[in-house]
Amino acid sequence: MAALADPGRSAAVLIGVHDYLHLDGLPAVAANLEALHRVLTDPAVWGLPAGACTVIAQPGSARQVLDTVREKAREATDTLLVYYAGHGLTDDYTDELHLTLPDTVRDSEYTALRYESLRRAVLDPQARARRTVVVLDCCYSGRALAGAMSAGEHIADQAVINGSVVLTATSATRAALAPPGERYTAFSGELIGLLEAGLPGGPDLLDMETLFRQLAQRLSEKSRPIPQKRSRDDGSRIAIARNRAAAVRPAPSGAPGHGERRAGEERRRTAEADAREKLRQAARLVAVLAAKPDPDFALFWLAVPVARELFGEGSLEPVGVVEPGTWYLAVDGQGGALRVQLADGTTGFLLDVDGIQNGNADPPEAAEPEDAEPEDGEPEFAPYWLAVPATRPLLALDGSWNPVGEVRPGTWYLGVEERGAALVVQLPDGTQGLLLDLSGIQRDGTDHAEAGEVDFVPFWFVLPLEHHPLMAEDGSDRRVGVLEAGRCYLALQHRGQGLLVQASATARGLLRTTHGARRGTKGRAGDVRRLSKLIDAASATGPSPDFQPFWFAVPEVRPLFGATAREPVGVLLPGIWYLAVEQRGTALVAQLRSGRKGLLLDAVGIQRG
Repeated sequence: MAALADPGRSAAVLIGVHDYLHLDGLPAVAANLEALHRVLTDPAVWGLPAGACTVIAQPGSARQVLDTVREKAREATDTLLVYYAGHGLTDDYTDELHLTLPDTVRDSEYTALRYESLRRAVLDPQARARRTVVVLDCCYSGRALAGAMSAGEHIADQAVINGSVVLTATSATRAALAPPGERYTAFSGELIGLLEAGLPGGPDLLDMETLFRQLAQRLSEKSRPIPQKRSRDDGSRIAIARNRAAAVRPAPSGAPGHGERRAGEERRRTAEADAREKLRQAARLVAVLAAKPDPDFALFWLAVPVARELFGEGSLEPVGVVEPGTWYLAVDGQGGALRVQLADGTTGFLLDVDGIQNGNADPPEAAEPEDAEPEDGEPEFAPYWLAVPATRPLLALDGSWNPVGEVRPGTWYLGVEERGAALVVQLPDGTQGLLLDLSGIQRDGTDHAEAGEVDFVPFWFVLPLEHHPLMAEDGSDRRVGVLEAGRCYLALQHRGQGLLVQASATARGLLRTTHGARRGTKGRAGDVRRLSKLIDAASATGPSPDFQPFWFAVPEVRPLFGATAREPVGVLLPGIWYLAVEQRGTALVAQLRSGRKGLLLDAVGIQRG
């Protein structure tokens, strides 16, 4: 008889890639990960502690995956579950299986993860897990049929690991499916449904043989590909889920109270699992509160792969929840946890930081080492004062040739930002414009504004925790604006205990308290140059002659740029269809509903309609 794998001594690693740089996107994979994490940690199903169920969405490298699998294989002493969903590729010469990563290039096995490497990570000499379950929902993007998935021939034979069971979504001759319009992929959708709803009339525990037979039957009834299974050493008897439908089975005749006893036992197990999780969270929170804040912490935006709770300092009752698909501001680090701010200003500790996405990181193709300087050796931009040898015009920030002012010799002006080879310069009245001719300018680091102290160097800063009023420069109590949390502002001078702040191109005022303010940079000069190069390359490339306009939607908010301006001319929002009217190199010319057009530089993961 099968016995439930002990959730307290087991672990799971859920790996998925839904967005690719060079292959078609698979939005359903993100939903797969979220749902599997939810059901596997549900005390009524398996009851894995949240910290034992690791989600790796959009893995940055093969090493990240392999290191995580090795770590969990060494921690678990009962059962290790490894799940992968994404495009699958096979080597044309060896028929070897490769699992794709976000930057995988077709016909280049060096950019994907060899399954053999994953197999060896599971069989690490220091692994303590007695049993292993591997689930592969693989796809191959080369088929013409929309949504077709295939991981190649004989996958289960390649994938099998001694003392384990392996489930795959495809047979040797059929393609697995990611049906358009459905929330999950075909195979994972049926698996999630079985775990969530259970199997009426089935056994108390769902072992791998039972799951496989039900998956095969249900997929066959829908004329969808039949999965495969390989097992060794009684791997088919591994049970990773209670049968939720068994708890509500009618009581047998002549056995009064049987259903009540079964329901009571289920409630007891659920209460025990909840109590264990509360104790784990309490110990984690105590350790975090006892630690000192990270003195070198730098603010960054983050997203989570699955919904996670935030905890306050004095209670285990959550103060909020961070949801997938939304960016949140990490305002401090402490004891391996993060203090995260919600949109309403509430802050709490995010104890589980596994699999979070850092929104400040460069995309893989543009990543630079943190200690490296940008391409031409310039450091991160810091505002400075400058004087010009001759009168020169300032042009509008939108890239047009309309003058907005001029800079003259004998006066100090503030350079606040780089724009390619130009400089954004601020006039004394707060007007900002582009200075294209930087030849012969004189730089100085001291403050030349009126009433400013000597040796003050302007800097960018951010207020992480709450909004702050901006008061009039004359020291009166007249409010002239509000500084929002999470945005960068430019400090022009010290004014007593406060700062003279440039809030926008035309508004400035006094910030009377700087509590919680953190210095930062507006952006790296290399990022601006990289953006300029992309815009210039797209603008210089003629429209593709074979291009056919199509409707599309974006997976996240993305900006549109003009052919000359480095500032966005519009934004594309998820859930709305837009028209692609031209292709210029790797960029698309997209049209808003207002008729305005702009360059969409990042077309990765868009959904065609």
